[in-house]
Amino acid sequence: MAAHLALLEDEHRRRGLSPEDARLAARYAMGSVALAKDQHRDARSFGWIEDAISDVKHSVRSLRRAPGFTAVAVLTLALGIGANTAIFSVVNTVLLRPLPFEESDRLVRVVMTVPAQTTGATERRDPVRISAAELDQLRTSVRTLSTVGVVEPTLMNLRGRDPRLQGASVSAAFFELLRAGPLLGRVFAAADEAAGAPLVILLSYDTWRRHFGEDPNIIGRTVTFDPVLGPRVPTNYTVIGVMPASFQFPNSETRVWTPAQLAPAGQRVPRGALLARLADDVSLAAAESEIVPRVRQIRVAFRDNDSANYELVGIQQELVRPVRPALIVLTVAVGFVLLLACVNVANLVLARTAARQREIVIRSALGAGRGRLMRYLLTESMTLGSCGGLVGMLLAFGGVRMLRSLATTLPRIDIGNQLSIPRIDEVGVDGNVLAFSLVISIVTGLLFGLVPALRFARSDDVVAMREGERSTVSGYRLGGHVSVRGALVVAEIGLAMVLLAGGGLLIRSFVALSSVDPGYNPSNVVTFQVAVPADLYPPARTKAFAEELVARLRSVAGVESAAYANQLPMIDLVNSYPLGSRPLPRPEPGRPPERRPEGTADIRLVSRDYLATMGIPLLSGRGFAESDGAGRPRVMLINEALARRDFANRDPIGETVFINYFPDPWQIVGVIADVRQFGLAIEPQPQFFVDLRQWTDVDVLVFPAGAYYAVRAAGGIESIIPSVRAIVQQMDPQASLFYVAPMEQVVASTLSRPRLYATLLGIFALVGLGLAVIGIYGVMTYSVAQRTREIGIRVALGARRGQVIALVVKQSAVLTVAGIVVGLAGAAMLSRYLEGLLFGVTPFDPATFAAAAALFALVALVAAYGPTRRATRVDPLVALRAE
Repeated sequence: MAAHLALLEDEHRRRGLSPEDARLAARYAMGSVALAKDQHRDARSFGWIEDAISDVKHSVRSLRRAPGFTAVAVLTLALGIGANTAIFSVVNTVLLRPLPFEESDRLVRVVMTVPAQTTGATERRDPVRISAAELDQLRTSVRTLSTVGVVEPTLMNLRGRDPRLQGASVSAAFFELLRAGPLLGRVFAAADEAAGAPLVILLSYDTWRRHFGEDPNIIGRTVTFDPVLGPRVPTNYTVIGVMPASFQFPNSETRVWTPAQLAPAGQRVPRGALLARLADDVSLAAAESEIVPRVRQIRVAFRDNDSANYELVGIQQELVRPVRPALIVLTVAVGFVLLLACVNVANLVLARTAARQREIVIRSALGAGRGRLMRYLLTESMTLGSCGGLVGMLLAFGGVRMLRSLATTLPRIDIGNQLSIPRIDEVGVDGNVLAFSLVISIVTGLLFGLVPALRFARSDDVVAMREGERSTVSGYRLGGHVSVRGALVVAEIGLAMVLLAGGGLLIRSFVALSSVDPGYNPSNVVTFQVAVPADLYPPARTKAFAEELVARLRSVAGVESAAYANQLPMIDLVNSYPLGSRPLPRPEPGRPPERRPEGTADIRLVSRDYLATMGIPLLSGRGFAESDGAGRPRVMLINEALARRDFANRDPIGETVFINYFPDPWQIVGVIADVRQFGLAIEPQPQFFVDLRQWTDVDVLVFPAGAYYAVRAAGGIESIIPSVRAIVQQMDPQASLFYVAPMEQVVASTLSRPRLYATLLGIFALVGLGLAVIGIYGVMTYSVAQRTREIGIRVALGARRGQVIALVVKQSAVLTVAGIVVGLAGAAMLSRYLEGLLFGVTPFDPATFAAAAALFALVALVAAYGPTRRATRVDPLVALRAE
């Protein structure tokens, strides 16, 4: 530095200056030596770290001196960050995290989509099911799959223990396909799936722990199961292995696995869902071009159904397909909540920074450049964002627990969707989620701190020093018309309007779905099943047991009626039979059955009092009578859908029909209301009801999943459940109750997915509405405070109270109307993505949009009330004196 000064002095002396003047001119040209030394030191060292630490410490002290501002900002950010973290934990587990199997992205299955015009109801999408023999043909004829197997869910009663276990019948290649090994023993070998091979079984870790006390000598032990599906013959299995606790397939409720054996000659061929692993270096498209034609040949030969569409899909892709659109919508919605939080905090920071403008100007005067000021202000905002992120992570733990609680339904395979969101039991706050929360906290801090930093880092020093703390942010306008704070509030209202409109659509959809008449009365009805030893209860004795049980239940105090059936409403078991004016010929072995032109209908085998117990209205004719017993003329009841389809122009009462290839005619004696059998959102299908006393055909399983019982109580159902258990134990000490649940709970369980979506988006909408109200209130309060002198002058010059109110309300109304218009436009563009989640409501429902706009206008009026009231109380003398 001395050398530079000496050179500058010499140059000025050569120009004719005196030594003293040359020295002063050199120092003036050089500038601050101390500042130059500091800049040189900073360039050659890590001084920015010291500055950052200093800025953080100062930010913490500054935030501690403003506890009200800090608390509001941190809680606002915590709501946005916590909600985003909770939803991301679901998205991370369900959509992003691979299945817990090696190279799970190469696991595929073939699915079949049957058009609605073929099913007669809605489009159906099912996994393709093939037999073990067809699997062997496929395995030897394809080259794009390295391993091929089948898996089929089953139900089994473990005698003497848990009455019902979910299981899976799998091919020997199943565990090789998943690349999973046992904890104890071995997995299935090719010899285990041969016809007539000794029966073996694999236990889940949970079954081994709960029912066998983690016995290390379990391998080789014989256990007895009473089958639920198939012949009613108890089966002894030899335990050959125990799977690890982490192994859960095809779902988390699977407790046992048995080999899918080839059927002996003359027996019904069991089929399972096709599962495969792609060969190395083979793409999904290449495999699909080879597999789909082969599978279509198999399916056409079996079902003669050439209208279905087949495709090869990834296992995880198919698993999350029903919930992917909803999760994307929820992710966008919760992102809007975070943006609202950012806008709100940006307004708060903008106002707070305006009050600190003198401080910023002094820093600038002392040598802080624009970049240094921006870094200082952004450090404070990121400190605030980090605090909000820490609190948000705590809220996220509670949010995840709430999500899991809302998403969990009755763990029953017979209802269908056991979980409203797949893999919800795996959702948690892990390392990825914490990293996401950290990143979003930092980004959020930058986002809401950027506008104040850009605004005040370039303040006009002279004007700011002259005006001091009264320099208003409202003077900083966009395009000379809309202030920054006003624009932020308009954006905030727009975002909240989009959330409110979307939440309103889903809530209206859920209300409409919940209000659908199911065709029966689920109130005060308790349902259950009874597990009995299979060898002691063939179909005939099972019916006798059920008849005696319902007869005893009718005598219990508080019971109005009792009934049993092969399945109840909401049970996901389809049992369709062709109906027509003549019986069909029996199919020859190896050939598909003849297709009846009249179509098929869903059969329900019920007891005499089933209609009264379930509360199903009889529309015409009569119901089942005591005289409609075995050996009497066969009668049936049909629903409205079947009457419309097959008897559109005539009265069906008295008509005679034939079921499938059975030779005995059935007379229609009554028409009942349509029952929504498979869900409230699914239109009723043609159905007919047969009295179980008259169903004597041994070719057909009477109870494919065991008998279902229903008891209607005069009052509360809790008091009769102990009596039901006592009666069952009196009839057979080896029998036990399971799946005990009120019918209302069964119906509610099928609504868990739309209820979850409506609840979450409704919560987000309310949070957005609250944040928007806070934003409106904050802007109006700040505006009134800044315009105190103006309002005082207006009052001094004779302005009336109504004129002052109009002045303030007009500003609020302009912001609110602008925000509502922006929000409605955004909602109209985005609501079409909700179409697949709605029931009974269109994405552009005008009533919902109008209600959302009216609600926002109302809350905006309420939010502006306080500042307006404060404006009317301004004393002109006090205002002028303070100014």
